[in-house]
Amino acid sequence: MIELDTSDLQLLCALREDCRLSLRDLGEKCSLSAPAVSARIRRLEQAGVIRGYTVSLSDSAFALEVEALIYTKVRFDCIQAYLEYMKSALAVSACMKIADEYSYMAIASFRSISQLNNFVLYLEENFGQCRISIILKKEFINRVPLNFDKKN
Repeated sequence: MIELDTSDLQLLCALREDCRLSLRDLGEKCSLSAPAVSARIRRLEQAGVIRGYTVSLSDSAFALEVEALIYTKVRFDCIQAYLEYMKSALAVSACMKIADEYSYMAIASFRSISQLNNFVLYLEENFGQCRISIILKKEFINRVPLNFDKKN
């Protein structure tokens, strides 16, 4: 496991918020020179702390007005087929195994409630019982949590 110091954590926070910042801008946020930022990023990438950089797409650009959490009690004999289907479903942005009454939770976006209902009907017919929660508002974007407490 790699030891992270305060500058590493500041750098990771800055990258989490905007991974397109220049080395100079990152350095200003972390009180480091651009070469020092570059060296730290390379070390964090090589250690597997930084796994990649991503683009966050706008739901509204695709007219995806409905976002939902879909909980599914996947029948044991359908788990592999369910996971393959969810990976192939363009509406699904995340799928997680959970310890709950339901076995999986997915986050998915749709153009309408009707599309969401059709998707859930397909899941229920093929994989198991579902429960839906509509996301009304995202308070902040998805991000990896960082722990600044050195005791943990």
